[in-house]
Amino acid sequence: MGAAMVKLSSTRELFAALARAETIDVRAYTLRGPILGALEAAARRGARVAAELERSPDQKPRGSLARENRRVVGELRAAGVDAVLADPVHAKSIVADGSLFLDDRNWNASDLVLRDDDRADAASIPMLKHEALAAEARLLGQARREDGAIVASESFGCCNGVYSALDALAKRGGAPRLIVCERELRGNERERRVLRALAREGVRVRVSRDTEKLAAAGDRVWIGSANATVAFGRADLPDWGLYSGDSAIVAAVRARLESEWSRAKPLVK
Repeated sequence: MGAAMVKLSSTRELFAALARAETIDVRAYTLRGPILGALEAAARRGARVAAELERSPDQKPRGSLARENRRVVGELRAAGVDAVLADPVHAKSIVADGSLFLDDRNWNASDLVLRDDDRADAASIPMLKHEALAAEARLLGQARREDGAIVASESFGCCNGVYSALDALAKRGGAPRLIVCERELRGNERERRVLRALAREGVRVRVSRDTEKLAAAGDRVWIGSANATVAFGRADLPDWGLYSGDSAIVAAVRARLESEWSRAKPLVK
């Protein structure tokens, strides 16, 4: 979608909205840091705050992150937040008095945050993983060889349109770039095989400590919470993703991607 009403925001702007909002709804994979304090403060001053966190992160209901989410839900409830665990939840979205805030990660201070104040417009933003990745694949499918296509995905797989679009662009001589998270790749031979196959076709692959989900090609970009992995069945998570030609969003995404690429290391095949 074109997402004409979506604009570049920030966590600072989000916290200002949370400080005055009367109604707040949160969906997040996990929550930590200042965002927790902001939500608890809002509940304590009388705002109606609801939060939904992932019950089984990484499909490990007894894992350390699942235990942490249970602890966070208890902390939020103690502050008066209507907090629950649900499965699956991967989107990072907050609605504060009708304004939608979107983050590709988990509300860190330096994150790229988008905002949409038009409820009708916000309702058209893809909020399921397969829809979000379809928007990313369209961006890459329309890319020309000279568009400098670059993608960042925390984890990466073969069974989605993003993989196919990168593969096709490489075969057209576009030499696209792909950044994946070093932590997610560690010990994951299946993902490594996928990346090696793309590299053979001409995709330039690097690994990074970052966990961004971004893409850029020419004067358009994609940003979302969806990893470029399997997107059907149970894996079709609540996730958001949109592409945009807004100059401020394009500049911010492109700058983040280029900075990440410069710090990343070549894939060790």
